[in-house]
Amino acid sequence: MRRTDTSTLSDVSRTANLSAVGPKVGMNCDRIARFYRAAEYLAFGRTLQACRVMFLGDVADCRRALVCGGGDGRFLGALLRTNQEIRADFVDLSAGMVRIARRRVDAIGPEASAQTRFYVGDILRFNPAGGELYDLVTAHFFLDCFDNVEVERVACKLGSFAPSGASLLLSDFRIPPRGIAGYIDTAIVRSLYAAFRLTTGLRVTRLPDYEGALERVGFCKQREMTKLGGLLAASLWRKT
Repeated sequence: MRRTDTSTLSDVSRTANLSAVGPKVGMNCDRIARFYRAAEYLAFGRTLQACRVMFLGDVADCRRALVCGGGDGRFLGALLRTNQEIRADFVDLSAGMVRIARRRVDAIGPEASAQTRFYVGDILRFNPAGGELYDLVTAHFFLDCFDNVEVERVACKLGSFAPSGASLLLSDFRIPPRGIAGYIDTAIVRSLYAAFRLTTGLRVTRLPDYEGALERVGFCKQREMTKLGGLLAASLWRKT
């Protein structure tokens, strides 16, 4: 998770600040940024990261990426290591997360640092430099931060960045429609939302229909893999 005149540059142009919008998103992950990786591993092991990188091999020919809500940069690091030709714009609402992601990229090497631009702020306020488009958009564990109204706006924004044939990598939680697994997964997702409400101020309380929103702006699901009995889903989409 870039450039319009609404952005104020900081840190010698490598990181930019975007004014936050989105009444439901109103969250701040700065307080948990240092502990997020450990908390994720404690709760889910390496399963979330496995979802993030599931389809990296399918987008090896992409050259321009937008990483939305990239958190502490673990996916970004994997992307830069597997695709040394790609250039990435990284947008996240948390300055603390962006600092960690930037350090992670710097540790890879100067080439990776030169290939990445970092932006702090809301994706709805982001516009790429020169109006350029992306042949890869990623949104791992990101769209669940919006309600159904906001996710429609976010999907439209992502669709505006992606030309026909562009790829979208998506990972997120899912609740099975029926059965005992549905009750269990509903309880897990509710507990996660409650935890993020307490620690970050996130006001969303249920998963939005992010897949429907993406389909309505022209994304078509190509492949999907699930983990933890269907609680987690990783998918590859193409823009029609």
